[in-house]
Amino acid sequence: MNRNDSATRRSLRLLVLEDNPTDAELMIRELRRASYEPEWQRVETEADFLGAIEQLPDLVISDYSLPSYDGLRALAQLRARGLDIPFIMVSGTLGEDAAVAAMREGATDFLIKDRLARLGAAVARALNEKRLRDDRRDHEAKIARLSRLRSVIGGISSAMLRMRESEPLLRQACRVAMIQGVFPLAWVTLVDAQTQELTVIAIDSSDSPSMEHILSALQTMPTAHRPARQVLDSGRSVIVNDLSSAPSLMALAAPLQGGGFLAGAAFPLRIAGRIVAVLGLLARERNFFDEEEIELLEWLCADLSFALESIDNAARLDRLAYYDALTGLCNASLFQDRVNQFVHSAHQNHDMVCVVVLDLAGFTLINDSLGRAVGDQLLRLVGLRLGEFLAQPHALGRIGSDTFAVASPGAGERVATQLRDCVFEALQQPFAIDGHDVRVSAQAGIALFPADGDDGKTLFRHAEDALKHAKNSGAHFAYYSSDLHGRLVERSRLQEQLHKALELQQFVLHYQARVDIISGELIGAEALIRWQDPQRGLVAPQEFIALAEESGLIVAIGAWVIDTVCAQQAAWMAERAETVPIAVNLSSVQFEKGDLEATVRAALQRHALPAGRLGLELTESAVMKDPETAARTLRALRKLGVSLALDDFGTGHSSLAHLRHFPFDSVKIDRSFVTDITTNPNDAAIATAVIAMAHHLKLKVVAEGVETQGQFNYLRAHGCDEMQGFLFGPAVPGTEFAAQLASRRRIPLPAATPEEERTLLIVDDEPGIGTALARMLRREGYRILQAANGTEGLQLLAENTVHVIISDQRMPGMSGTDFLNLVKQLYPDTIRIILSGYTDLAVVTDAVNRGAVFKFLTKPWHDETLREQIRDAFRRYRTLR
Repeated sequence: MNRNDSATRRSLRLLVLEDNPTDAELMIRELRRASYEPEWQRVETEADFLGAIEQLPDLVISDYSLPSYDGLRALAQLRARGLDIPFIMVSGTLGEDAAVAAMREGATDFLIKDRLARLGAAVARALNEKRLRDDRRDHEAKIARLSRLRSVIGGISSAMLRMRESEPLLRQACRVAMIQGVFPLAWVTLVDAQTQELTVIAIDSSDSPSMEHILSALQTMPTAHRPARQVLDSGRSVIVNDLSSAPSLMALAAPLQGGGFLAGAAFPLRIAGRIVAVLGLLARERNFFDEEEIELLEWLCADLSFALESIDNAARLDRLAYYDALTGLCNASLFQDRVNQFVHSAHQNHDMVCVVVLDLAGFTLINDSLGRAVGDQLLRLVGLRLGEFLAQPHALGRIGSDTFAVASPGAGERVATQLRDCVFEALQQPFAIDGHDVRVSAQAGIALFPADGDDGKTLFRHAEDALKHAKNSGAHFAYYSSDLHGRLVERSRLQEQLHKALELQQFVLHYQARVDIISGELIGAEALIRWQDPQRGLVAPQEFIALAEESGLIVAIGAWVIDTVCAQQAAWMAERAETVPIAVNLSSVQFEKGDLEATVRAALQRHALPAGRLGLELTESAVMKDPETAARTLRALRKLGVSLALDDFGTGHSSLAHLRHFPFDSVKIDRSFVTDITTNPNDAAIATAVIAMAHHLKLKVVAEGVETQGQFNYLRAHGCDEMQGFLFGPAVPGTEFAAQLASRRRIPLPAATPEEERTLLIVDDEPGIGTALARMLRREGYRILQAANGTEGLQLLAENTVHVIISDQRMPGMSGTDFLNLVKQLYPDTIRIILSGYTDLAVVTDAVNRGAVFKFLTKPWHDETLREQIRDAFRRYRTLR
């Protein structure tokens, strides 16, 4: 080996679990041939293996079985420790089933010892995949860190809305920064306006000893070197991404090192442009404060400064000027100030703010009949009751004799209905005063930011105008905006109509066909709900499903859909009509709040429907909200026998890596990736990657929204299993769908090019078996050749390009394994399958181990299972090629 060869060799820390030293040496020799320079250790017992993995090798190569230990157990122990170390399983005796078991348990690759020449490539691939995972984890860690930082911002923003004193707010800001797990130590230093003296008044840490040491060092170090002083002198934030290289912080070196702190930052907090405090933060990661982090933190400090300025302004005024003396609630002036704060925050967060002004009906009569003391006590109790019912954050004030005002921020127009309902609910129960049960009702005016005003004062005035309108019209409440009022009234009306529609069974189901891309046949359907409204006609689901989910009515509607599909399937079966499995979409609300397992089981039992006739489809967001609970529910449903599909894959926040935790049968590629699949390379790459990875996990792939022949052809060429879309047809009523089934409607298949033509050779000495196989498989679009024995099979192979071979085992003259052994040598690229009613296990196992046989299947066969096995064989051929 020359010097240049030596320079290109790659080091590798390797752990070999192998009881045969010769086999281990052969592996090392292959790795050296592949330009690796292994630093390796061989172990063969469980104790030695567990000790060796603590040294964190780059890679583990393990024999499948050892005298007192086995590779699967070693793999399980490695993964149980949370170690992401590539693990390659090797075996001299076991075949594909062992490989599948190993891969399911988390093995990176599986090799036969006779094929160790592949070891170098397998190791390179495993190490490259590990590097990609590490890069992805680093990226995800940064995203997670930014998410935690945004949680800090959210927590501190919430504190700014709730807290009206400076020091408690600053202490809470430090506490939130630490509790959210972003900063292990945070503190605030106050700056005296007159003397510029620095005083640490708020500090929080997850490490008490470090906090004490650093606090002590901060108080005793020279003032000029303190981070707060540097902020004061420079007038801007001070960032130190490597604390060990900051000479001015030498006095803090020991406590910083002892606490493991590697980066720090200090940010000014201002009132009216003057720095009044400094927020200090420490991190245990060098270069923690990058540009994006700094921008977010400075934005936070600007917001925190705004809150401090608001508190400072409020403190300058006498409390009596802002609070109602009788109830202790805000008066009109302070209430408007609180609304302004909500509006300011809503501007930044793109939220809404609702203001409700309510007047107590008949209060004057209560005062006159029961006395002023009872009236005053009633006002105090109304204020307390409203405060108990309102969710934080909120503002509550008494702005007149018997007039109260409430404000609350929130996302979407629902904040208006929620706040309105909360206020009226608070007044439903009577108030106990001096032995009297005093009941009180109210009228309310409602205004909503930004539609009804861009600031608190305008919003408040418009809510008062709406109250006047309610009083004049005699209504319980009125909205300032007629448009908003109309929308919310329409929303309430629609919700009532949905309840009525369910009671009167106005919903109907349409069925959109699911088509096998290989054969073009209709093999299933998806049930899609429609609302047959007597006034509006057929209403599409996008017009009412969101409201049904919001109101919780979707649980009952979803149960109706499941029951109706089961009833329809049972009716078709009773008529001996053609049937196919039909899938039902599940709402995330139904999945979370409905007793789904009981609902499905009851529907199947009520209609005596085989579970295989029903499928359920869920979106990624539904299962990823609570993955553990979702996994339990899905396993229970799978145990019932229904099929499970992951819908709209790629549009949520999960990935194929999560799928192994859920018992799905198929994934559905979202239509957004299918629409431009023939023109957009990115969409095409995503779709083909999903197909390949899903097949690796033994999942079928269904493409949604297939509308053109070009999309169909592309998906078919890349191994997609099934499709839905307007190329076959839209969703249709049950009678039309039944007619599609009865007519055996299918999609015409494109003519195969020589490169695309898939050739299957059937070798069986029983003519009836060969004919039955050919008839059953021909609709898959294969070119089928038939031979009565091995000699004829070899002749056909010599004359034709064959991709997959199915051979009987017991044939005159030449057994199936003997025939396939010859084929392996002559045509190694073919995928070879034994299909036999006789099991000579030793012979077949030997053939599998030598690679002559890809798979062993038994007669009699199940048509659907055999079709899928043959498809898998062609996929494997395409992958190997």
